[in-house]
Amino acid sequence: SININKFPRSFIKTKGIMKSFSVFITILATASAFAPTPIKNVQRNAVALQMANADAEFYIDQERRNVMNLILVGSAGVTIAGLAIPFIAFFVPPGSGGGAGGSAAKDALGNGIQLKDYLETKPAGDRSLAQGLKGDATYLIVKPDKTLESYGLNAVCTHLGCVVPWSAPNNKFMCPCHGSQVRE
Repeated sequence: SININKFPRSFIKTKGIMKSFSVFITILATASAFAPTPIKNVQRNAVALQMANADAEFYIDQERRNVMNLILVGSAGVTIAGLAIPFIAFFVPPGSGGGAGGSAAKDALGNGIQLKDYLETKPAGDRSLAQGLKGDATYLIVKPDKTLESYGLNAVCTHLGCVVPWSAPNNKFMCPCHGSQVRE
């Protein structure tokens, strides 16, 4: 290691000036690399003029150009389609089944529920469990005019997965897993 205290102050100051000077010279020397080159007076020779006048001899093959353009456009199209199709498919919602309407509700044994029989046995305002989509517990709600709501309420808690019962005295759904309560 070098002890700086051995050198006189003037030497250290001179050394700093030398570094600055060498950086300046380097910048000055490389600046000429970016200067525009002078344009020389180029004379055309007779051979170049004769080649320019030749019509069919040096004609670029148009068929080859078309093939190369097709290859270029085709490969670019395949690449863009390969990136765009998954990107666009991300924004398309998944299909929700057929267009024939809802799925048939089933009772606890898996038998189909008949609307007329079901409405005869249930009072107005009843919320009974049935099997809905994917076999999940679903509430069928009987309206005051003794018809069914056009929807079923999924009875499975979205947070912890337990079945949420209807509490008739409180007039709300009360989740036993985490205590959440939802009014009608």
